[in-house]
Amino acid sequence: MLTVHGVFLKYAGLSTVAGVCGCCFENGLVRIVSVYVAVVNGLVTLGFVSNRGASWMIGKDEDGELPWWSVVVWFGFIGPTWLYTKIHTILGKRYHAVREADEVVDGWWLGGRYADRLKDRPRHFSGVLDLTCELPERLRASTDEYKLVAVWDGSPPSPEMIEEAAIFCVSARRNGHVLVHCAHGRGRSTTVMCAALVKAGKFDNWRDAFAACKVKRPAVKLNSKMRTALEAWQSQFHARSSTH
Repeated sequence: MLTVHGVFLKYAGLSTVAGVCGCCFENGLVRIVSVYVAVVNGLVTLGFVSNRGASWMIGKDEDGELPWWSVVVWFGFIGPTWLYTKIHTILGKRYHAVREADEVVDGWWLGGRYADRLKDRPRHFSGVLDLTCELPERLRASTDEYKLVAVWDGSPPSPEMIEEAAIFCVSARRNGHVLVHCAHGRGRSTTVMCAALVKAGKFDNWRDAFAACKVKRPAVKLNSKMRTALEAWQSQFHARSSTH
């Protein structure tokens, strides 16, 4: 549930635990590391709650790479996140809870960070849309077009960003298969996938698109912020579109 609902709580918890450790241990190095982890995850928690700073704080570039300074400065956040994502993916696959990616509609793929490891995926995508701010892209060399929309885990893009991302996906789909992914392929990616499928004329509204995604990928979830963003997007962009 924390991958979508109240995801910031794990970082708030890590910040709190690290802060307590910094106060309890007398070893100087342990204190420094603990305070560092507490501060980093405290700042990230503020970013999550305000839904700001995902792009400029972490510094992921347009090619999907994390610069060295970001890994160094934010390792107290990035390290645990990478580890959590890897363990979550392994356990999900082992217990058949969630695959690396799923084709939710013909040519439209929805997945997580390790979508490149899916054996039955297309060898090459026409377009890859990446919703993560915290993870480097693994499929950059296997796609014609790549677009980054950096948002915090559990947070949706703005309606304007959703529209821009949906247009990218629809355009890319004309030339081949498209992948929309976040860390786990549950919330952020599903938000944009719903809008893209509506934009492509596959469904009349985001709720129908979400229902179709859930049939193929039962683990998908949308929290209240994501649903609100999709309602706003549909009202602002889809309702007034003359092509739908």
